[in-house]
Amino acid sequence: MGGSLTSHLNAKEHKYISEHIADTLENLTPLYQHHYCSNLLTHLRNKHTEPIEPRPLIQHADVITHAGIVLEATLPQYLNGVWTHRHVQVTNNFEVESREASEVFEGGWGCKTEFVLSGCHICTSIHEHCGLVDDMCRHITGKSEDKLACWDCPTEFPVFIQHPYMAPVCLATASSKEQAQWANILRAATQHQSSALWCKDSPESRAFLEAVSSLKKLRKNNKSEVPPVGNEEEVVISIVMEEIVYYLKEQVFPRITACRNKQRKTWIRLLSEVYRTTEHQVKAAMVVLKEELSRYQSDVEKKITAGLQQTSLLQDHITHTISEDTCEMLLHSLLHTIIPRLDRTLQEVATPICNGFASTWKYFLETCDDIIEIGPTSTSATNVNKEVLSALRGLGPDNARMWKCLDRLELTSKSREWLQDTWGVHSGTWRPLLLKAQNALYKVVDMCAVMFGRLVSRYPCFSSDSSQLTAVLCKVKDRVLKHLETEMLALRSHLILEMILQIALPTFAQDVNAQDLSRYKAMIDPEHAFFIHPDTIFNSILRDNLTSYIKSEMRYSLPQKFVTLPVGVKDLCSPGVPKPSHYEHLHPSDCRQKSSQISEDSSSESETLIPSTVSNEEDTLTNSENHILSLLDAGENIHLTESRMNYSDQA
Repeated sequence: MGGSLTSHLNAKEHKYISEHIADTLENLTPLYQHHYCSNLLTHLRNKHTEPIEPRPLIQHADVITHAGIVLEATLPQYLNGVWTHRHVQVTNNFEVESREASEVFEGGWGCKTEFVLSGCHICTSIHEHCGLVDDMCRHITGKSEDKLACWDCPTEFPVFIQHPYMAPVCLATASSKEQAQWANILRAATQHQSSALWCKDSPESRAFLEAVSSLKKLRKNNKSEVPPVGNEEEVVISIVMEEIVYYLKEQVFPRITACRNKQRKTWIRLLSEVYRTTEHQVKAAMVVLKEELSRYQSDVEKKITAGLQQTSLLQDHITHTISEDTCEMLLHSLLHTIIPRLDRTLQEVATPICNGFASTWKYFLETCDDIIEIGPTSTSATNVNKEVLSALRGLGPDNARMWKCLDRLELTSKSREWLQDTWGVHSGTWRPLLLKAQNALYKVVDMCAVMFGRLVSRYPCFSSDSSQLTAVLCKVKDRVLKHLETEMLALRSHLILEMILQIALPTFAQDVNAQDLSRYKAMIDPEHAFFIHPDTIFNSILRDNLTSYIKSEMRYSLPQKFVTLPVGVKDLCSPGVPKPSHYEHLHPSDCRQKSSQISEDSSSESETLIPSTVSNEEDTLTNSENHILSLLDAGENIHLTESRMNYSDQA
């Protein structure tokens, strides 16, 4: 996608890339096997104790109410360095394909270009796209006036697709309405493709993500801890590109640099060529690797299942021993490293999330009210269903107002700057988290919209009495909103917790990672050494202890009704992980006295996040939007991962 036909790489450089890919996969494979054993053991233990494993919200498949094609059009398109008329379509599973217009009209669909959108930026402003290009070419010094051909759009309504490592693609739409529609649909496709691994939430996907993190640490390439995006192949390609970009800048680019005013074009063409070369080789290698790992997974599952009980007891014993040995170290790190920064971090992260959820709730509620208004004007059940479906379709991925709600989840530039200065969190770290949060929130709204339509369709006929029809629609609305508020409370708390963990965990791990784990390996029998790894147990203990404290801090800093967290129910921590003996003595109110004072400019922009300003009678989703129903009672607790939806049961 967006490449150039020019070849810049010589045989030596092709060999270097091939060897680097082979080395990456060779190092990744044992790490994956290592983490897969641990994740599968935890998965089987949970499955053994809980026959029905809770599924997190982000695991639900995207629901598109349209037919097989969400959006398609034939329009001018800048691709592979030239402008040409092409047919572009977005399928209902958010795959984006482009074909020559002549092939479409002649009935030929075989030759197509598939857009890789994971990690992409979608924008409609030339000025904004210039900023993305400048960021892509930061290493090129001096003033560069080379103008990209994609900026000479034949219409006034361009839609730019900018991949981190490929040349830009531009769609020339015919109107502002068409421009907004394409931009919004492509943003939805970007979220979907970027969240591919997160949404699986299986032992395989978790093991792969952890293996990638371990590989970056092994190669000391984890300065920013940027979460990977895309599917397995795209993640591996990104790892390779991240690691060879320095080689390209220092060794390859100087050799091929043309005249000074064309350096940016040359660099973008070089990146595109290297990405396409890497993509081709990685995809071919991953086919073989996946077959090998599939056989490995089957063998491991049989071995773990055969001795699950004994293996679990041994893992619990080692976990308890490591927890007791590291208790003081963990408490010291919490007191002196984490706690002084955590309060403001919580405010900076929770503010946009809560604002985005409040806006989304209000919009969904207004849509329900619109449905109730138009319902009595319909003359038949068929018309009612059509009107309802038409209103719900307005909540689709191309809806501009929905995107305004989702965009409110974004941190301000001041917040991102503070997080980078305080935690070393690069802006690239936040973008994947934003895509994940937006994708998850949209899925919740989309599921409830589908639920509304299905409940209405269950009524075979409606009374001619408009008051009775209104009563039916109000009943459906109340039922859907009840479900929506439960889902949103659970998801919102989950997102705040996960984002704080993503920010603070690398610092926490670095602070206490001096632990010598070699003596714990002697406690493991050879037959169990295949499944039980002290390093993964130690990392799990770090995460679980930090998770417990963050949840405790959320209860203290945020009103309990505002962000409901589980109290007295099963904790998010892995089974068998005990809390340190001294942990119960560490309370946020005590630790806060040891923390440094937060400056006045760190106060939250949202008054709803300050306990003293939120009474028990106020709304929990927002303090200023009046159309929200009363939420769950403060004593009612929601497990962060047990919210799931079965449409048939709900209906």
